[in-house]
Amino acid sequence: MKNNAVLNRFGQYVGGTALAMATVYVIVHASNKFLGDPSYGIIAVFSTFMLSFLYSMAKSDVERKDREARWAKQEADRKGSRKMLME
Repeated sequence: MKNNAVLNRFGQYVGGTALAMATVYVIVHASNKFLGDPSYGIIAVFSTFMLSFLYSMAKSDVERKDREARWAKQEADRKGSRKMLME
């Protein structure tokens, strides 16, 4: 059962990688055909990956700060509502 899950995930990764490689090939081939130089396609692919990486970093940072603020509020509420056993 566990091996099937591992093989399924491996197949998804291989399929995703093959799709990404085909997409890069199409972009490089199109830039060679339309612009005359395949390096423009490579620059476009790297630029897209870099921008998506920066976006995901910014999104993660904003979500982390929101989560920390929510946890601090929950902790303050929990400490404020805690009753002492001796009261």
